[in-house]
Amino acid sequence: MSTTVPPLWFRLPPGYHEYDDFGPEDQQAIASALLPAILDDPADVDSAERQLAAMNNLLRAMRQEATVHLSLGVHPDEEHGAAFSVFCISVSGIQWRPAAMAVAQSALALADSPRWRSNSGRILDLPSGQPAALVSGTLSAPPRQLLQSAGILAEPCETFQARLTVPFPMGTYVAVADITSAATRHAAAYTDILEAIAGTISFTAPSLPSSPSQRPSRLLELF
Repeated sequence: MSTTVPPLWFRLPPGYHEYDDFGPEDQQAIASALLPAILDDPADVDSAERQLAAMNNLLRAMRQEATVHLSLGVHPDEEHGAAFSVFCISVSGIQWRPAAMAVAQSALALADSPRWRSNSGRILDLPSGQPAALVSGTLSAPPRQLLQSAGILAEPCETFQARLTVPFPMGTYVAVADITSAATRHAAAYTDILEAIAGTISFTAPSLPSSPSQRPSRLLELF
């Protein structure tokens, strides 16, 4: 990155795997590492590998300077074999403004985006003390030419996205976290997952637990 952005911490949900754990072109390594553990039928594995190829192209296209985290979600899906999603966090600088104003402006901007076919949104009060805007809904299928220009080898289709905007306490940066998936049937679950992640976001380094006991995890409950 050309400039240093302030750090933030969060819990990575179960089933999500950091993209940097794999080489950007190592499609076979990703498939071998993630799919056999959740799929038994070879036909399901073949179908999932085709979906994974499209998601891998999307991940590469999404990587940008402002991106601080990128993960691929792979979860078992009884009817379809596997469900894939992308979890991304980016951090951008903004002109200073109070947190409540930054969230309100972000919520309006997100909700008014022409990309949505339908969406709903609400304001959250996070355990970190920061407010956040959460918008989720269905995105229209992008033009085929746009996908091709981005190097994404996949058929245009509707996708679901849940997007969360959180201002940093100093008021000059904003974090945007989103989950995107073509598995629109799991829209409610992905929205719950992103809201659960929001509850783990911290702008100070978390202290290590003094004992091995842990509180129940809402992230685990969602799966």
